[in-house]
Amino acid sequence: MIKAIIFDFDGVIAHSEPIHRKSFNMTLKQLGIIIPLKLYKEKYVGLGSLSIMEDIFRTRGIRRSARFWVRKRMKVFRELVRKEGVKPVKGFMKFNRLLDKIGMKKIIASGGYRKNVLIMLKCLKLDKEFQFISREDVKKRKPDPEALLLAAKKLGVKPSECLVFEDSPYGIEAARRAGMKCVALTTSLPRKYFSKSCAVVKDFREVDLNLLRRMGYR
Repeated sequence: MIKAIIFDFDGVIAHSEPIHRKSFNMTLKQLGIIIPLKLYKEKYVGLGSLSIMEDIFRTRGIRRSARFWVRKRMKVFRELVRKEGVKPVKGFMKFNRLLDKIGMKKIIASGGYRKNVLIMLKCLKLDKEFQFISREDVKKRKPDPEALLLAAKKLGVKPSECLVFEDSPYGIEAARRAGMKCVALTTSLPRKYFSKSCAVVKDFREVDLNLLRRMGYR
């Protein structure tokens, strides 16, 4: 029986992946680097800033501090959010109201850094509604299930009682390892990137009470 919903954040609640890529390209332009959209989608969605930066430097033979450039990138990202704002994934706000109506427990388990998640939650006016797990709260990133298991613990439910919404194969694998049911959103990647073991939807306009019931809500 589904008793709680665990959301990834980037690409699931916030339509933020385009802003992330833009901030990487604005930052790395100083080094003459541009990340093509196809490469970003296929390799970096859901991977995390430090891992992305380390891969970029490694594949290009750049001997620089990845952590230093991640901090620079984060400042650019937050400034973009302040100036341009961020939109919710289509249908999310309506679905969120449905969860409140039926009294469903909910939490965010993000691979993003706390400051980044918080500034976007405030922009979306959701900061008072959600508690969240961020990169700083766990030792291992997805596909390790640590963040999802911590989220379930915080809500006081069993992993098997959780339904996870993710937009990357890393998140889907983390849910599988955690023993949780999962719904994949094709907001960041096409359907072909997701296994047949999870439900796949375009966005939250395809998610309603009937889908929740099919996934185990009673």
